[in-house]
Amino acid sequence: MASNGEKPQVSMLLAAEIAELLDKRRTVEARDSLVDMHPAEIAELLVELESQQRAMAFRILPRDIAAEVFTELSSDLQEQLTEELTNEQLAQMFNEMEPDDRAELFDEMPGQLVTQLLSMMRPEERRSTQVILNYPPDSVGRLMTPEFISLRPEWTVEQAFEHIRTRGEEAETVHVLFVVDDRGRLIDDILIRELLLANPSATVESIMDDSAIWLNARDDREEAVRMMERYDVSVLPVVDRDHVLVGIVTFDDVADVAEEETTEDIHKGGAVAPLDMSYGETSILTLVKKRAGWLLLLVAVAILSSEVIGQFEETLEAVLVLAFFIPLLIDSGGNAGSQSATIMVRAIATGDVHLKQWLGTLGKEVFVGLLLGGLMGIASALLGLWRGGWEIGLIVGLSMVSIVVIANLIGTLTPFVLSRMRLDPATASSPLITTVADVTGLLIYFSIATGIIAMLDFTVDPEETEEENAIELVVPDEAGADRSPVGGTTAGPLTIDWMGEQRAAGVRAV
Repeated sequence: MASNGEKPQVSMLLAAEIAELLDKRRTVEARDSLVDMHPAEIAELLVELESQQRAMAFRILPRDIAAEVFTELSSDLQEQLTEELTNEQLAQMFNEMEPDDRAELFDEMPGQLVTQLLSMMRPEERRSTQVILNYPPDSVGRLMTPEFISLRPEWTVEQAFEHIRTRGEEAETVHVLFVVDDRGRLIDDILIRELLLANPSATVESIMDDSAIWLNARDDREEAVRMMERYDVSVLPVVDRDHVLVGIVTFDDVADVAEEETTEDIHKGGAVAPLDMSYGETSILTLVKKRAGWLLLLVAVAILSSEVIGQFEETLEAVLVLAFFIPLLIDSGGNAGSQSATIMVRAIATGDVHLKQWLGTLGKEVFVGLLLGGLMGIASALLGLWRGGWEIGLIVGLSMVSIVVIANLIGTLTPFVLSRMRLDPATASSPLITTVADVTGLLIYFSIATGIIAMLDFTVDPEETEEENAIELVVPDEAGADRSPVGGTTAGPLTIDWMGEQRAAGVRAV
């Protein structure tokens, strides 16, 4: 079997072979080669073909395979093929699709074309598609398929199997069967394994355990992801407000949703508006629009950092060495806040933490922040001691502890606040948390510095610093003896004009 790294090369070789067959009008051989492949592999191969060859290859596919291949293609290629095919060909292809896949594709098409296609489809396929399209775009109803097998509780196992043989070909799955009453309301679900092991004369009701779990058709589709993860099932029944079984949701549909939601959360976590399509299909202008809004907002918030520094200008002038520690402190606060926000967003998304637990979570993170801040504060205090004395070490150490604790609490609380406001907690992006933590960190740092400086009457004397760093410039005469020194603060090897001659000057500290 070819490795993942070899697959693109294999697809290109097969594409070249298919293209040659199509150019020579050997369509039967091309068709035979294609039908032996998996629909996903055919879709990869079509990408490598020229537009005209792609349309020709797609037309020669059997309708059921063409329907599966179409769902595997990118939206751009789907649009190109739609333009190449007649409405009648499109209707035949959509008739072969699963209702949920069909509804998803119709969402992306112009309304006039959808109306035409629906009118040309088989009545039963049209009805099933219209049922799905009536539900909100991000609801479970849009994911479900109405093709399932239902049983009646009074049937015998033998009757159930006869029904399965009759309807099984049309069903999405026969692994899980659903028991309904005479009004179609869900009673229970049964695994096919339980029927196989039961006595043929036993009734379906006798092997029921009344443990069914279900989704409502108007639930958010993320609920389907959570339910399948929680109960470890591959199929879930979907009911309407009257508890009538209207469809089922399978694992493959939910896996696609999980991937989309994870991608969306990652984008939001990076302060990027979620993309509506893959990165490769997104234009440069769209990428700029998706990112510019957040960046401009963060710039506006970051201006507050400059304002904070301006408010404490006198403190900085008195103890200039404080500026050395600004990047260290605000970066540490931003990192701590981003860490806690990331952990909390994921915990809320997976249901590990609920909104009502906010107070206990906040208390836990206070201790986490104190321990982290203490460790980082000790390291920062030692650095401050080395750079500016014990007073600077005290200021930097206390600031580090306070900043880390506060930033940690900001990162923890923000997802809870957003959830309470019915917003996506993933909006608590790392750049946003970092920017807010920067402003807060500067306020804390300069407030502590101003208080300690005032309490200790501590300043750095510029004249004293200049005297400590003073040097004298010594110029040797022709015999090598030193001439009168020239005081200054320039250091390093020099060449100067000495009484009309260029001479090397030495540097000696005083």
